[in-house]
Amino acid sequence: MYLQLPFFWLEFMPESEVCQRTEKSVMTPEKQENNTWEAIQSVWTKRLFTASFVLLGVMFLLQGVGVLRFPEMEQSKQKPIRAGGLQCIEPVWNFGTVDSVVRPRLFHEFVLINESKETVSIKQVHSSCGCMVAEGYDEELGPGQSTRLRVEVELPPLPQRFHKDLAVQTNKGVLPLSVVGEIVANSALHSIPAEVNFGIMLPGEKKERIVKIYRYDLSPVVIETVSSSQDGICVESLEGRVHNEMKLKVQFTSQGKDQAENDNWIFVRTRHENNVEIRIPIIVRVKETYEFVP
Repeated sequence: MYLQLPFFWLEFMPESEVCQRTEKSVMTPEKQENNTWEAIQSVWTKRLFTASFVLLGVMFLLQGVGVLRFPEMEQSKQKPIRAGGLQCIEPVWNFGTVDSVVRPRLFHEFVLINESKETVSIKQVHSSCGCMVAEGYDEELGPGQSTRLRVEVELPPLPQRFHKDLAVQTNKGVLPLSVVGEIVANSALHSIPAEVNFGIMLPGEKKERIVKIYRYDLSPVVIETVSSSQDGICVESLEGRVHNEMKLKVQFTSQGKDQAENDNWIFVRTRHENNVEIRIPIIVRVKETYEFVP
């Protein structure tokens, strides 16, 4: 009775459903394994497709609020600027992210075009920073002529965003130009504090300070030699380096009487292929007696 029931039941089912159920009843283990694998592939394909759209949405959202930046896209969105009788197609140049240890100087050339019907004279180019120099341009431009203004930017080691401006002064006005970018964490050395200040000291007095030396990218610091600018400065490396820092104990013994001893330094030489040495200034004021203000 148990074996006859399925066949009796199939007589009252639609033909398509009969085929499907019959196919399931005779499915081999190989077919079951193939169907399971196809189902897994289908699920993961849908998940990856959805994740891609979500990731693109997040990237465009970050781009819109200024957290994520694409230099190429920003350059392509620029509009030419016309001022001072000149035109510049790309008035703002984005260097993107820069390692100032590998590239301590950046270069770019702005193309200036005289689209007027009169001669334009470039009188002077003003820079907003002493670390940026503009040169190599023609001072006289006839109608339709162009010139290249070469810019050199010297970067500090400190990780930061930078924005530097140029003002091209002509006989017809001022053309503004800019360079921007971001200095990323690098292997440059820096100390905490940046300078060792001993304050006011009496002749022959001794004081001690602790200085920590790091790299901006938090890579290890291996000190080879430590020296100073005069005999009254003693520097000792402290044991127990913590991961990426090195501690120094600096002892200063005042030598002179009633004088400012500001031209003193500590020279620390490390083992590294690029950034090897750091110079830390020492500031102290030596007086014969302390002055107390009641």
